[in-house]
Amino acid sequence: MPTSLFQYEMLPTTWFYLSSLLILAVFFRFNRVFSVRNLDVLALIALTPGMVYLAMGASLQGYAWLFVVGIFLFFRMVLDVFLRRRPLLDPNLGFEGLAFSCVAASAFMIPNLFINRGDACESPRAWRLEQIFAAAEESEASFTLKNWPGYRPFMTATRRANKFFAPSQESWNAAVSELRARNRDDDMIEIFGVAFRLDTNDSKRRRSAKRAVQWAAGVTNGAAFDFEDDGSGALTSEEKTSEVMSSLNGLLAAPTIPAAPTTPSASGDFSSERDSSVSVRPVEKDHAARAASNLNPSSTSASRGVFQPLSLDGFALIMLVTSLQIALVVALVLIGRFHFGSLQSGCACALFYLLHPYINQFSAQLDHIVPALALAVAVLLYRRPVFSGIALGVAGSLVFYPFFLIPIWFAFYLKKGAARFALGLSATVLTLAVAMLFVQDPEIGLYGKCLGSMFGRHSFFLAEADGLWEFLPRYWRIPLIGLFGVFCFGSAIWIPRKNLATLISCSAALMLGVQFWMGRQGGLYMSWYLPLVILTVFRPNLDDRTAVTAVVDV
Repeated sequence: MPTSLFQYEMLPTTWFYLSSLLILAVFFRFNRVFSVRNLDVLALIALTPGMVYLAMGASLQGYAWLFVVGIFLFFRMVLDVFLRRRPLLDPNLGFEGLAFSCVAASAFMIPNLFINRGDACESPRAWRLEQIFAAAEESEASFTLKNWPGYRPFMTATRRANKFFAPSQESWNAAVSELRARNRDDDMIEIFGVAFRLDTNDSKRRRSAKRAVQWAAGVTNGAAFDFEDDGSGALTSEEKTSEVMSSLNGLLAAPTIPAAPTTPSASGDFSSERDSSVSVRPVEKDHAARAASNLNPSSTSASRGVFQPLSLDGFALIMLVTSLQIALVVALVLIGRFHFGSLQSGCACALFYLLHPYINQFSAQLDHIVPALALAVAVLLYRRPVFSGIALGVAGSLVFYPFFLIPIWFAFYLKKGAARFALGLSATVLTLAVAMLFVQDPEIGLYGKCLGSMFGRHSFFLAEADGLWEFLPRYWRIPLIGLFGVFCFGSAIWIPRKNLATLISCSAALMLGVQFWMGRQGGLYMSWYLPLVILTVFRPNLDDRTAVTAVVDV
């Protein structure tokens, strides 16, 4: 982000490693190595390699890693029901340091979203995972709105917001094309750190051109040059030198710039109409910017690293996303202050959330942030069942899956406040269902299908699969859904102590369990459970926070 923070640049993979070290430095208890707190910190950091795999394009390994770590966290949240003794383990940083770090980390969100947006992003290497997924979905048409559960107007708004932050179609195609070219050994050669592209369809001429470029660059001398055997038999030293010189003369006479502008083909590759003669030309470090400029040479605003004016709608979207993230951070701080009895614990929860690599990679995706904020508000206002019901109704109506929290929350309020909780929940769901009648959008479709999508249509029987279930047989989801249903309703019955601690931990476990069988990017919707898991890690003993003692009468 050189235009705002004086040559500051932080690649996603760099932040993966750096933030993990920061989390260890602040929250790992070095004087009590074998403690549950340290195990929790390491388990949350262990989610990072899965995102690194996804950033490198290894989707199967990434989703499988998140699946395995998610199983461990799920059982950890279930076992937390039986952990009554909670020793006080303060972070390694004092309250003042925690508060300052929270403010600084929150402030860095704004330039990160402002600069690293769309084609204003300096390099494809700086693209966040949310930008990569959004661009890939638009490119491959892999996301069909009607095949995923959720509130259709909200899903449409999320898709449009993702498109604003994602790179343009031209930049995405250019980056993919350049990556394919770099990974093709026969087409690329690197001399002293400078990459050269060999443009020819003839394998023998390509080998000859590669020899000539290496010889001209002085990589090896002509007599000792180890030529590849192309099946024509051994060559004498004079023949080798003669072949190199003839190839070099041909290269010097060949055009170094395509005769026609580069255009994308139907497969996403880039080709141009030019003769089949060998052409060797240096490739710039910023491959996507070069290809994007070839696509539209007259458009300078799409160039990498060039400041682009921001429209009023774009500015409002960035401020909205930032406000939602800051509101979630404030909710965690207030939960620590009013329910944990420690402002320091609240700041610790907020800082852990801000430092986690997931927040850096999914800073602006509305279907991640808004349900997470609603669940945090539900915990914050748990003493007033009406408002908790409203918050849970908003989360469930928007993305469907938080509806599975209703049994455990209703069981918590069963002795006091159940009617008010049900009233707030049902009123919210009904209001949003009626409001959908007045939304006119061609992408949304018929009202009946939209209502079915709001209540989980296509969530159990997938019309299309994404994430881990793109690589596994979908019928394997059936036993997982069955086990999840048993736990969902069983947790409302078999948990003997229904207090705030079990409410938070079981809610985290249910949102973790959803990740195992959901059809779209299962495991990546960490914001649905990450704040709840963090609250469970830092919570004190909350046995006295039951509905009978904590819920207010009005």
